[in-house]
Amino acid sequence: MPSDSRALLRVQQLTKDFGGVRTLSGVDFQVPEGVLAGLIGPNGSGKTTAFNLVTGVLKPTSGKIVFADVDVRGNPPERNAQLGMARTFQNIRLFRDLPVIDNVMVGLHMRRGPGFWSTILGLPQARSAERDIRRKALEALDVLGLANKADQIVANLLYGDQRKVEFARALATGPQLLLLDEPTAGMNPHEMADLGQTIAKLHKDLDLTVLMVENDMKMVMGICEELTVINQGQKLAVGTPREIQNNSAVIDAYLGRRREKQNA
Repeated sequence: MPSDSRALLRVQQLTKDFGGVRTLSGVDFQVPEGVLAGLIGPNGSGKTTAFNLVTGVLKPTSGKIVFADVDVRGNPPERNAQLGMARTFQNIRLFRDLPVIDNVMVGLHMRRGPGFWSTILGLPQARSAERDIRRKALEALDVLGLANKADQIVANLLYGDQRKVEFARALATGPQLLLLDEPTAGMNPHEMADLGQTIAKLHKDLDLTVLMVENDMKMVMGICEELTVINQGQKLAVGTPREIQNNSAVIDAYLGRRREKQNA
């Protein structure tokens, strides 16, 4: 991981209070451009809160969130998406009764749609935009190996393929930063391994910057280049997977707990 990479995302002194409870306190981290980064920590550590602050689902109490040199603190998710952030969710959010291609096109309509009146009136620019959106959606599905399933109903797909449809919808918008919220949630070990390979391939082939929150340590340690560990609402450590695995504070706070459970 090159140390001189430009930081695409910078989080500075990020704090979040819920009523009188402080769940995140002065957290700093950054994601260099072109890096596959992970945000990890024990359950209840604050990592999901940090992720939701970055993506605009929550508004910070204080601190800065700078994306591509723009202060995005407090932006709604749709504004961050327009700026080049694309995210997936822990719980798959697809239109299960619609074809795969329509689910991917929805994401593109948000950023590249021809507009309400052009569509209603059937103007030439609307028809042209629709063809362009469909083409880009098919290209994204092809990257994920799902082009041959474009016309299938989402509900009929395997769970792992449904997750990849979510990825395709995010990729179709042409993001600078792909944010993945526990992408392996609900998957069996085979699906986890396959999705991990998919994420690593997207990162490499598309030179895509990725930030993921994930609880599966085997996958995280296998594909991430840099990890930030949060514990009890504060940044505990940052480093490569090897450095994190050998960090005694991390072992005590997170990895050690998991090993103790496995040996119990």
